Amino acid sequence: MAAVGYLFLVLFLITLFVTYLAVRRALGPTLYIGGASIILSIIFIVLYSLLVQENSAAQALFAGIVGGVVFDGIAIALASFFRTNQPLADVELASYPAQEPNPNERRNDYSDSSPE
Repeated sequence: MAAVGYLFLVLFLITLFVTYLAVRRALGPTLYIGGASIILSIIFIVLYSLLVQENSAAQALFAGIVGGVVFDGIAIALASFFRTNQPLADVELASYPAQEPNPNERRNDYSDSSPE
């Protein structure tokens, strides 16, 4: 019976991963993705808690609600943060060539003026 319980734990982890990807790639409205994910996570944690930990129904429900909301909230927050802070597709990132030291010049890292 414990093997079936661990299957629910694996399904919970897969739910978190798919939630992160779906929110990060904006595959649908974040509210709908998050709602479905929280419901699935609560179900999987409750079933895991009942089968493996052998908790009472009230303890399993409490663990499911707290664990599902907290872990899904973190996954959704991280995915939303990284989605909103990624550069747009048409933005070209600027890179500057590495400066090579010139043996004939004195290096002055603390001045904005040109070399003497």
